[in-house]
Amino acid sequence: MLPDILGIARKHQLILNCRTVNNIEVLCKCPFCGEDSKPGKRRKYYLSLNTRDQVFRCFYCNESGGVFRFIALLEGVSEEEVRARYRRRKWAHPAERLTRRQRKLIGEVVEPDWDEMKRRDHAYYLRTLDRLWSLWIDFLAFEIEEAYFWLLYGIETGRYEHYIQKIEEREKQIGVPICKTVLEIYSLSSRPQWTEDITKRISKWRMM
Repeated sequence: MLPDILGIARKHQLILNCRTVNNIEVLCKCPFCGEDSKPGKRRKYYLSLNTRDQVFRCFYCNESGGVFRFIALLEGVSEEEVRARYRRRKWAHPAERLTRRQRKLIGEVVEPDWDEMKRRDHAYYLRTLDRLWSLWIDFLAFEIEEAYFWLLYGIETGRYEHYIQKIEEREKQIGVPICKTVLEIYSLSSRPQWTEDITKRISKWRMM
């Protein structure tokens, strides 16, 4: 199994939002940008820890990745060094849990035989998993940005319910609750830079 990302956060004494510790998504103060630790932001928690998939993402600085990258960033070491600690342990890479539909969404149409790949070339097996997971993280980032676009467009045009439904339909297709994520981003008092780019994009689109 992969290391427990919540356990890692506690080990490094990150400040957790106590109301979320029993959820799949746990919120905490981001140790990478520190934006939510600034004066006046006592109630803000920008770092999201997904305890099901063992991944993280900061809504403000956009730092993201899997639990090995999380450990590497916290400890100031390379991700490969962290992986080496767990290489001899039996663990399941989150990319192995991607569904057939999710793999197709990132352009992978061939059904992988993970056990056979692992036996034939273990290094290639690990590289393939990392590549798939990186593609999936990038895909999700794009989907979140697109969903945020439609949320903002719905608010701007007075068609909020219509576009919320559009986002919910998309999240059923990809199997990830992106609607909740974009609503949380929208509620932030200080949003990531990419949200400003989307606001400008909508303004230009409406002027056309």
